[in-house]
Amino acid sequence: MKTILIWLAIALVALSLPACIMQEKTIDIVLTGETSAVFSENEDDATDDPESAVIDVANELRDILEDNDVALSEIKDAFVTSINYGVSSFDQAHDWTISGAISVRRNDDGLGTETFNSIANYTKVTVQGALGQKIAVPLEPGGVAVINQALDDFLAGQNPVLEFQILNDSVAPPPSGVDPMVFDWRAWLAIQLITTETVDVPDPF
Repeated sequence: MKTILIWLAIALVALSLPACIMQEKTIDIVLTGETSAVFSENEDDATDDPESAVIDVANELRDILEDNDVALSEIKDAFVTSINYGVSSFDQAHDWTISGAISVRRNDDGLGTETFNSIANYTKVTVQGALGQKIAVPLEPGGVAVINQALDDFLAGQNPVLEFQILNDSVAPPPSGVDPMVFDWRAWLAIQLITTETVDVPDPF
């Protein structure tokens, strides 16, 4: 308690000095936003078709800016920082073990003509074990490049749209018509936006 009072007294004295010189300093401010996509699995074949979900990146980013009361013109950079996945709904009698990849491509025209690039892989994941979880996975460079280019285009005034795809390359036990694999899962994408602010700070010299 005595130490706190001593430092408080020193601070009050410093504030009362008339010769305190201030200088302007520009600092970076990091805004973190998150968007997600839901995928529904209902498979009766081990070589199932991919499940897709579309995210309007421009609208998601505008929401982040609005929530933080920041204008688009104030943002100097934006990039993806992480991806997570987890199972949101599952109530079957037995578990499944799956491996596969999450991929992404641009889909601004709604036609999906671009090539998918992997952004994350999952290996020997149990559906039951992922229920209610938010599991981080390493980012793959190909998918990162697609998303970061979309973010750059947004900052330049475009309206990018991303399509995500989940494709299992192995399922154990193999699903069938009498025993299909049924569950919902979600993928979360974290994005950071960088802006700056000028503040006055005491000049130590």
